[in-house]
Amino acid sequence: MYGYLDESGAPGVATNSNDFLVASVLLFDSQETANRCSKSVDLLRKRLKLREDYEFHRSHNSTKIQAAVVQLLSSLDFKFITVAIKKNHTRTHASYPKLAKLILHEISTRSKDVKIEMDANPPLCAELRRQARAAKLYKVKFKEVKSHKRNLIQMTDYIVALSSHKARNTIKSVENYRAIAKKQLVFLEIRTD
Repeated sequence: MYGYLDESGAPGVATNSNDFLVASVLLFDSQETANRCSKSVDLLRKRLKLREDYEFHRSHNSTKIQAAVVQLLSSLDFKFITVAIKKNHTRTHASYPKLAKLILHEISTRSKDVKIEMDANPPLCAELRRQARAAKLYKVKFKEVKSHKRNLIQMTDYIVALSSHKARNTIKSVENYRAIAKKQLVFLEIRTD
């Protein structure tokens, strides 16, 4: 199995009343399936007349591009896991160790042999590796990569952004999330308040 991971938010206490630490993992049953999906992202760039090295990053993309990416995501062959930890104002419950533990549990219930590329985040990657070793999940591997070089990390950025909006229960989230909801394996929401 192959996966791609991205996170949104920061560990620690809440800075506002609706603050979350969120991570999503896209899972593909084979490298061939992942490669086909990556090629679909390249074709989307061509269709939108974007540069070959254009990075799909939801917070920086226009509404038109966001809509096109969500439409593409609805047609791609993947499943995803999301863990969303709601932060509070008094305690540091939203930590990378807690996030890593929840992610590893959800991944390992589906496969004990998975290679996951993730957007560069040294503290989270180190924690995931440490906990995988401690749990004797020796075939669950994490590798940091730069998102601008990986189409499927860029698609994970969209999934984690849509999941973050869903956790915050924003009006905008309902319609966009509906497009990918059938691909959801689990949406684990932990509230610390």
